[in-house]
Amino acid sequence: MPFVKLKQAIHPSRQNLLLLSVIRSIVIVGLLLVSLWFRFYGQMAFPAEQMFWMLGVMGAVNILILLRLRSDSAVSEKEFFANLLLDVIFLTLVLYFTGGSTNPLVSYYLIPLIISAAVLRPSHTWFIALLSIGFYTLLLFFYQPLALFTATSHNTMTNAHFLGMWINFGFSAVLIAWFVVRMADALRKQSQAIARNREADLRNEQIISVASIAAGTAHEIRTPLATMAVTVDEMGFDHPQLKDELDVLSRQIERCEAVLKKLVSTTTDDSRMNVTDASVLIQRLLDEWSLARPEVKLETSIPENISQLQIRYDQSLLHALMNLLNNAADVSPEFVLLQLASAPGWLRIFIEDKGPGIPADIAGNLGKTRVSRRQGGLGLGVLLGRASVERLGGEVRLTPGQGPGTRLEVRLPLIEVGQDDRKE
Repeated sequence: MPFVKLKQAIHPSRQNLLLLSVIRSIVIVGLLLVSLWFRFYGQMAFPAEQMFWMLGVMGAVNILILLRLRSDSAVSEKEFFANLLLDVIFLTLVLYFTGGSTNPLVSYYLIPLIISAAVLRPSHTWFIALLSIGFYTLLLFFYQPLALFTATSHNTMTNAHFLGMWINFGFSAVLIAWFVVRMADALRKQSQAIARNREADLRNEQIISVASIAAGTAHEIRTPLATMAVTVDEMGFDHPQLKDELDVLSRQIERCEAVLKKLVSTTTDDSRMNVTDASVLIQRLLDEWSLARPEVKLETSIPENISQLQIRYDQSLLHALMNLLNNAADVSPEFVLLQLASAPGWLRIFIEDKGPGIPADIAGNLGKTRVSRRQGGLGLGVLLGRASVERLGGEVRLTPGQGPGTRLEVRLPLIEVGQDDRKE
């Protein structure tokens, strides 16, 4: 694979390993040129043979790593960390044969440390920092002197200089491991926050689009409903034998009109925040459910202390819970469970079905965008439900169930008694 194609890999660790291999190649070439110059033109002893061996081995390893990047397999964080350790060990061997801590190249220990602080987890960075300081300390006492870096006079000042270099390196290593790690972590958190905000903006745009369409549709449907109501009344006079069937149609038309009235009422009491007992909210939900889906048996598990819990809600919360129940009933009409529980500061509402479940590729985007687990579904129930719950400070998430199917948990924040006076 050409070098240009290698750069097209999108995985961050793969890109980082490629860049690290490029940096390593530059160092190897630079050291090779210096070694060749000393070997053929230098006027002092130089361990050229040892350097050629080390550079040859390191060059071969680097070529193997570049060949490894030709494969499609992902580069793990541990693999990248191992490559940084390889660079630290390689540098230590080079320094051992070329003057130890007297060699200015000792400052290169900071490069793997900086790279680790920028892209790896703090534990890896601290390990490299401690390892670098340890090797640096050993090179103060164990190394093969190189005449180029050996002082011939002012020995005391030179030792003080080397000691100062060691202290400066240790201080720099600690600063990098401490502060740069936190800076990198802050950048990662900022990127995650930006991604969450972008996701929320996308979801809000979808909700606004749906709301606009719903509002327009509501106004357009009211006229046909009125026409249907008049037609049903006329048919009742003309065909009295169809009274029972027409009564069913009349009730369904009235229900449609009631739903439309709730939909277009944005300034009435239904859109106002209220504080009520959780039992009142659940009773309203059950009443609406019995009218909307009488053919589906809803099993409930409601603790006795639920009436002691108070929550803040508006009409959109009832719609959200009804949407989630309808989703469960659509895929599992023989079994839908509504279970309530409490946790410190939270009301927990579980909605469970025995349907086919939610595929893994959809579960990750549940409530974040339009997805559907059934053919022909709009995928809006969970999207709108999650938006309504989160607006009240709650959350919607998948939880493990007792068997096949889907188990959703709705968490709503509880309020303390007396916190809000607007109680029903």
